[in-house]
Parts: sequence; structure tokens; C-alpha cells
Amino acid sequence: MKRLCVGADEEQMLLRAFTGTSAPAREEPVDNDAQNAAEERERVERWLEARTQAIIFKQAVAHELGKRAIPYTQDVCKGIASVDFLIESGGKNLVLECKFNVSRDFDKSLGIAKLLLDSFACETVLVVVPFSGTFADAARALAPAVRVVTVAEAIEYAASFRQENSGVQR
Repeated sequence: MKRLCVGADEEQMLLRAFTGTSAPAREEPVDNDAQNAAEERERVERWLEARTQAIIFKQAVAHELGKRAIPYTQDVCKGIASVDFLIESGGKNLVLECKFNVSRDFDKSLGIAKLLLDSFACETVLVVVPFSGTFADAARALAPAVRVVTVAEAIEYAASFRQENSGVQR
């Protein structure tokens, strides 16, 4: 609808045409009862917990990179794209994207990884996950450009990338 309409008035006109009504539908207010409030609090708490776990996972990846003395830049933005970790060596780039909650929007994460290949001019994007599983099967078609790896595998790959590309200039 956002592609068809310029503003809220046009959206309402399109909705009325689609539904066959003459007036815009009135939104009913949400009841402020105890059950709604409790359910909303639980929803927000689940979201905060997932966000916190993702941040802790990303910090763990940074810690492991540091233990191996692999230089990196964290939270790099370029145009509309951003990456969790960028490792540069010999004029080449390696991107690490952390994905803690593999059961949510994993296909979207793979799509983002494909876009990052071009945005950051790199040959490989590693989608770093906490454990291996069948969710990674979809990435096999994208290999070797996009790889789904555990933290330990990502650290080994990054160390090899640094060693292979040190002293090499584009």
C-alpha cells in the first residue's frame, strides 16, 4: 500500500474502495484492563530478553576475536548497510554478522548477507550463530560467498583470512 499511496488520506481512500465502505473505519481503543497490561508486559519482556541475548552473543564474538588478536572494526555503517564486524586484511574485507536467534527471520539474515557482499566489497560474509543446525541448509546454495558458522568456526576462518591476505594489496 505504501507504494500505491502518497499519504494517509490516499491510504484511507484505497481501503474504502477495497472494502466498499464510504467512511473510514473507526479504530477501537484497546482496553486498559489488567490482562491486556500483563500480556503487553510479557511481550515486551520477551523482546528485551531476546535483544539482550543477541548483544551478549555479539560481545562474545568480539571477545573471541580479541583473544586471537584479530583486528576488527565493530558496527560499521556504509550507506544503508551495516555490519557487526568488519575485518580488513591486504585490501580485502571479511564481514561477520551475528545471529543469535536462529529461529527468527533466518531467511532475512541470509538475504542481508547477500546484500552485504556488494555493499562491503567482500568475497565472503560469515553469518555467526551459536550452534549448528538444519536452519543453515538454506545457506548451502549461497556458499562459498555466504557461510553459516559457529563462533569457533568464524574465529578460525577470520584467522586464516588474515594470514592469507596479509601483505596482499588490491
